[in-house]
Amino acid sequence: MAKALEQTIKACKHCQKKTVHNRTTNKTGLIMFLVHIVLTVVTAGVWLVLLIIWMILNAKIGGWTCQECGK
Repeated sequence: MAKALEQTIKACKHCQKKTVHNRTTNKTGLIMFLVHIVLTVVTAGVWLVLLIIWMILNAKIGGWTCQECGK
């Protein structure tokens, strides 16, 4: 999967000011979306259940990093 950089302006708990925060995420393209749809149809929904379980187990919670202090 390709990595993408997300940015947002948030209040940093450590700096006590609004700063730019970054995090990397996995982005999938249209082709992978279509592959997942085909696999879900071919396996009568079994693939969708496995995909959801995999996504939950690999989900990042938080992950935002302040550009000022690095926390």
